[in-house]
Amino acid sequence: MSNDLRNIVVCPSCGTENIEGNDACERCTMNLSSIDVPESVQVVSESDLNISISAVRMTRPRTVAPTDTVRDAVLAMKDDPTGAVVVVDAGKVAGIFTDRDVLKKAAARPGVLDEPVGAYMTPDPVVLREDDTMAFALNKMGDGGFRHIPVVRDGELVGMITVRDIMSWVLGRYFD
Repeated sequence: MSNDLRNIVVCPSCGTENIEGNDACERCTMNLSSIDVPESVQVVSESDLNISISAVRMTRPRTVAPTDTVRDAVLAMKDDPTGAVVVVDAGKVAGIFTDRDVLKKAAARPGVLDEPVGAYMTPDPVVLREDDTMAFALNKMGDGGFRHIPVVRDGELVGMITVRDIMSWVLGRYFD
């Protein structure tokens, strides 16, 4: 691991290193103008939180179409420990349907099991790219209160990262 000395600002939102003086993060465009930087900062070139989420063993997501019924989605979730299915339409992530959606949107409504899951899913969910960092993923999960985030490569679903996946990674990395 090599260290170098330079003036940088680490974006608190996504963890990207930016050259001091940049007003916005090069990656997520967060405003950096109010962040103080010491005279010089020792930067570790690799950090556990700066590794790609592709290093984590991601969950293989169950998928349903938006026209599938809520019953179909619940049955797919029943045998899956994640408690979520990704709703895919024409190969693209259209939504996510989680156990929270079942409880908050569907459970108290009679006859909902035979309606399309597209009416009850969370549309246009936050997604991660497989080259996003652990810091970025954790920030998205923490800010949004998410327990599941679909992961895409070139817009196509390749996995889903869950809180359980991250905890398994942390435990394996530090306690094995």
